[in-house]
Parts: sequence; C-alpha cells; structure tokens
Amino acid sequence: MIGAEPTQISATPRSTTIAATPRRSNVPAYRVTLDGEDLTDRIAPRLLSLNLTEKRGTEADELRLELHDHDGLLAIPRKGAILQVAIGWSQGVDVVVGMIDKGSFKVDEAEHSGPPDKISITARSADLTGDARIRRDASYRDTTLGAIVADVARRAGLKPAIAPELAAIQVPVQGQTGKSDMALVHELGRRHDAVATVKAGQLLFTPIGLGTSASGQSIGSRTLTRQDGDRHRYTMVDRDKYEGVSAGWHDQDGAERKTAHAGGKTKAKKLKRTFATEADAKRAADSEWKRIQRGAAEFDYDLALGRADLVPEQKITLRGWKAEIEARAWLIAEASHAIDGRGGFRTSLKLETALA
Repeated sequence: MIGAEPTQISATPRSTTIAATPRRSNVPAYRVTLDGEDLTDRIAPRLLSLNLTEKRGTEADELRLELHDHDGLLAIPRKGAILQVAIGWSQGVDVVVGMIDKGSFKVDEAEHSGPPDKISITARSADLTGDARIRRDASYRDTTLGAIVADVARRAGLKPAIAPELAAIQVPVQGQTGKSDMALVHELGRRHDAVATVKAGQLLFTPIGLGTSASGQSIGSRTLTRQDGDRHRYTMVDRDKYEGVSAGWHDQDGAERKTAHAGGKTKAKKLKRTFATEADAKRAADSEWKRIQRGAAEFDYDLALGRADLVPEQKITLRGWKAEIEARAWLIAEASHAIDGRGGFRTSLKLETALA
C-alpha cells in the first residue's frame, strides 16, 4: 500500500493542478488505484510524473510513477501489486474532457532514492509475466494457431482474442524446446505479422494494421495537423535495399529444397530458417515483406496537448507537412503519455507506414 493514511475515495478524477490557477484552462486528470483502492487524492500532492508507454508488440505496456516522499510517509508498494490507471482531461476549451481507462499494471520494480526523497514505481501491463517467462518444453502437432494461442492464454490466466483468419491456420508441428510461453508468442507473432500482446486481460493476436481493440471493436482513425504538436522527425529508409523476401522450405516428397517468395525475386532478403512446408515459408516471407514495407518510413511526433485516445494500431493521416509525408498512410506503433505535477500532459507518437 503506497500511503499510511486511509484513502478517501473521490467521486471525480483528481486534477494535477491547483484549483486556484485560472490562467490554465486545460486541466489534465488521472485516477490511480492500487489493489482496488483509489489512491488518487493521496498521490496528487506528491506527483512528480506519471509516464505511460503503450506498445504494440509482445513487450508489455509500461507505467512509471515518481512520487515525493519528503515526509517519509509513503510506503514502497509490494512487488506484484496491481495498479489501475485512467488518464485524460478534467476541463479545457480545446481538449476532449473525460478520462480513458488504460488498464491494469503489475508492479515490477520499486525504488526509494534521495535526497530529495522520492519513490519510483515501474509497473508493466498485468500480462505474460511469472510462469509465462519460465522456459518449458512442449510440442504441438496437427493443430491450429488458434489452439496454440488459446493454450498459452489459459496457462497465463488470460482470455484468448485471436482473429479468425489467424486462428484457422493449420500448424502441422510447432516445437517449444527450452522456450518460455512469452518467447513462443513473440515468435508466432513475428512469423504471422501479428500483434501479439496483452490488453484488458486478453491475449491479443491479430494482424498488424487491422485496427481493432482487445474486444474486437474498431479503434478508428485520426487526423493530426502540424498545429497539433511541436517537434517532429520524418525518416525515409532506402527502399531499394530489398525488393522482396524469399524463404526456403523442404519438399519431403521430392527430397529437395524449394523457395517461396513475397514481393520481387531480385534483391530479395533471404530468411535463414528452412520451413517445413510451402505454406509456412510463404507465410513467413509475406510477414517479413510487410515489415520491410512498413519500415520504409517513420514519423515521430510530440503533441502539444495529451491525447489519451491515441493508441497503437490506430491509423493516422498527417496534414500540414511536405507532400511525400502527407501522401503516406500512417500507423501508430507506440504511444507515450506523460503527466507531471505541474499540470502538464503531453503525448508522443512513433508512426510507421500503414499498408493498404
């Protein structure tokens, strides 16, 4: 438990600014609970920073809290405690008022430092931790991708949320020798170009760019203008490096090695692994070719005002930049939200090229 005093549960989200500050019209808000107890009012006068990074891949979302402990009354939270966080705006003339629930996070690290004394807490989405990180041996035969993901989810105490087109993929054999469940999910996600992560108590496994939440609902698209932010950085990668991808597979009937392709056959990136079937090789080549195309351009953008509604996998249209930037469709790969004790709330985005 973070504080030693009983917490009065607030009916409204706590602002990060003092009420008697009329010069600031946009007022950010947050709500933090620890193991079900609302600690927002207790945290508010001590908040140095609240940083939340939402990611798309198998890396867990990360929450970091820094709190004043000048009077020594804060207790260091136990490892494994569950934090639940919502962020947004309590008022403002050019922001959307309201908070968005960002889910649950398991305390992974806690640190006390000083002077001045402070407590730093790092928590990661209550996800594939614990047993899911333990190496294990298993073998899957004559099954489907959906069955494998469901089995991993069951062991982690999660609900599987896998796209039907991925769930139906036949898997003749899949080994898991000396590999954790988390590593297996990462491998399968990369092989099938899928979002493989945990959101809202579900093991999410969907095609990258599908643009759906853990519940399967569309997260929609957004348009951002140059007036929405401050610093930006556009990076274009050499598109002539690869024109396609090739993957080898072993034809047991013909006792020979064959090759499957995605994109062009000249200047093709060759995958090192030899696959068991033509379908596996073609799927792996397609996935790698999609990753190469998405990485052809990147765009980093720091917004002037926080946007809790912007999340990974959301499609973005950019307006107000050079023609080649505006001509691309974009996809959020990572969103970072930062609230500080002085009343600031900012969002930073990492975008990559969205495929049609």
